[in-house]
Amino acid sequence: MNILIPCLLSLHYLLDVSFVKKLSDVYSYKKIMINSFMITFLLLIFLYPKEIIFKISFNYIYLILFSINLLFGLYIWYYAIKHKFNLGQLDGIAIAIYLPVLTIISSFIFKQKLKIHNLIGIIILAIGAYLTLL
Repeated sequence: MNILIPCLLSLHYLLDVSFVKKLSDVYSYKKIMINSFMITFLLLIFLYPKEIIFKISFNYIYLILFSINLLFGLYIWYYAIKHKFNLGQLDGIAIAIYLPVLTIISSFIFKQKLKIHNLIGIIILAIGAYLTLL
């Protein structure tokens, strides 16, 4: 993986926070979500009309859960911004929690071995993320 992908993901996070901050000063959470998802829906229907799943299977439940999770995540950012939380600290503790768990779970899912220096790096990163709270 090159550095471009993490940089683009960082840009996405910064734009997300900026847009939610600006929008939350003007609109309620429900208005932001309904209208932004409606615009997204229309764009996706226009760009990828053949990708609509018409035959519902058991796996469709994962799409439903994924959609609920998207709304949940966006609500957390909206709530934090509306209540003027320190987003760096909020994200720091989230990273300290999920990054080690995600790394270890990913190593099992993708059948990759974690080396001792990987584990040391995970521990150092988790401690560093936690220290942003102090």
